[in-house]
Amino acid sequence: MEKALKKLYILPIVLALLVTLIPILPAHAAYNSEVEFTSDVVYMESLDQGTVIFNKNAEKKTPMASLTKITTAMVVLEKADDLQRVCTVTQEELDELKDTNSSTAGLVEGEQLTVEQLLYLMMVHSANEAAVILAHEFSGSTAAFVEEMNTYAAKLGCKDTHYLNPHGLDAEGHYTTAKDLAIIIRHALKNDEFTKIVGTPVYTMAPTNKRGETKYNNTNSLMVPGSFYSYTPCMGIKTGTTAEAGYCLASYASQNGYTYLTIIIQGAEGWKTRTASGGNTAFNETIRAYKWVFDNIKLTPIASPKDKVASVDVKLGRKKDKVALVPAQEVQALIPSSIDSSGISIELIPETVPEELLAPIKPGDKIGKAKVLYAGEELTTVDLAASEEVHRSWPATIWYYVKKGFGYWSVRIAALAVLLLLIALFFWRRFRKKQQKDSNLNMIRIQHDVEGGGTLRGVNTELVRGRKSSYQRRRESRRRHRSRSYWRTKR
Repeated sequence: MEKALKKLYILPIVLALLVTLIPILPAHAAYNSEVEFTSDVVYMESLDQGTVIFNKNAEKKTPMASLTKITTAMVVLEKADDLQRVCTVTQEELDELKDTNSSTAGLVEGEQLTVEQLLYLMMVHSANEAAVILAHEFSGSTAAFVEEMNTYAAKLGCKDTHYLNPHGLDAEGHYTTAKDLAIIIRHALKNDEFTKIVGTPVYTMAPTNKRGETKYNNTNSLMVPGSFYSYTPCMGIKTGTTAEAGYCLASYASQNGYTYLTIIIQGAEGWKTRTASGGNTAFNETIRAYKWVFDNIKLTPIASPKDKVASVDVKLGRKKDKVALVPAQEVQALIPSSIDSSGISIELIPETVPEELLAPIKPGDKIGKAKVLYAGEELTTVDLAASEEVHRSWPATIWYYVKKGFGYWSVRIAALAVLLLLIALFFWRRFRKKQQKDSNLNMIRIQHDVEGGGTLRGVNTELVRGRKSSYQRRRESRRRHRSRSYWRTKR
């Protein structure tokens, strides 16, 4: 801890968020080679765009020391309905940290503090007993509270995080990843009370029943005015140090409208090999990362709906069998200020385009994605959309679905069954018609024999059935018409 400063100047810090309607999508880290890090785990992302700037072992499971307390604070803040609720310190709570030689605020049995005071002690001064007291206050026991911490992280989508205590002391099976920690921090920064607490450079605690007014410097020396590591753009969040986790720092900083989150976890080797002159590696490398990104990265337009990325085949189109794909909207990305968009390339991601693209297609319909590359590294991905309209050809559509239908055995079998049924029906009707004709002829022959007629001639079956043929009906109709016309003329 830094020695008490004679003069403290509270600097107002305003979080400047970049507000834009232009979509900017998450990306892979493209700048790992730009800054050398000795820390075991390094992760930096833009809180404005989600772009990952540095990623070194960000998916590695690792102890995280007092960075654990970020989750502890959020569980408490989301459960507490009154931050002025008074908690009384018990000896049982203090005994949980006996012989750990860990960071504390020197609280004593019977001391009464508010939830708010305990949160400040835990996040600003990194007091481990404050974490235990809050756990007992809100869940009845440390074990029950830790179970809630694990549930909380899982609900946020953390898949590689597991807690065994609320303070972060080394324990087998107590771990996280920088990626998971970033998920928790992004959520935590939406909480105004959390950002106020972690953004406090120096905390002045009001007197309790056991002590007078006390001042505590933030363990994050980047935020403490006059500190050797003082770095004005830094706005929080939490430090951590244990033998297994090494020097740790989760922080965020804002400058010129850009805001970045940085997580550094040194790992055991860095702690064991530290020297008195080497200083805090997490502080040094965090500052180096911020200075590089603020000096070298700017938001630059990299793609617009005017840029043709690719053309893809379209089926069922009327007079068109291809459609051009362009970025769905103008896209910006964080790229080095020394280059312009000419250093950027956009490549279609084939597997994102449907296997069959069928008309009709309207301009703006989203079809697939493309990756944006800088120096061979993927910066981001963009949605692609159709640049023109393709109408549907109905003859082509009918033929397409006929062919598609016959691609299924069930359809083939059904079609064959229908065909056989039609053929059978055709021959059955012919057979029935012949039977009827033969029956009619037999009736005529019988009648002829009874009446003693002469030679039997061909007989019209229509007449035999007692019906007139259509030809006879037409002749009679014309005859009646002429007859009526004749008598009207005579009159």
